[in-house]
Amino acid sequence: MASVFTNAGKAAAAAALVTANALKYLQWGVGSGQTAASTTVNSTSTTTEARVAGTMSSVTTSVTNDTAQIVGTITAAGSRAITEVGVHDAAGSGSPPTGGNMGLYGDFSVINLASGDSIAFTVKLQFS
Repeated sequence: MASVFTNAGKAAAAAALVTANALKYLQWGVGSGQTAASTTVNSTSTTTEARVAGTMSSVTTSVTNDTAQIVGTITAAGSRAITEVGVHDAAGSGSPPTGGNMGLYGDFSVINLASGDSIAFTVKLQFS
């Protein structure tokens, strides 16, 4: 038997994630290459910013509404060299914040920030 994830199924999966409002807390870090078992970004005592609640929506990447999107801005409290972002299911607590589970992760080339600089992140999860 062949199984097909239909276009309507993709849209329903993205909508369910957005409606649940579960993976919306953005946190940056200074590591790279997290494994599937990781639960948080590699924050050190130098990245003390709280997680930011992003705005979730369904957007179109390949077919109508097949992608859950999280958008949020984090502002540096000091000089930073950011190389990763994670999307979590909880705001967490502490400095840097811990707790909850990381559901999405991305790493990138270093972005150097001065105190007061911000990064506006757009994280997308496409169902295909």
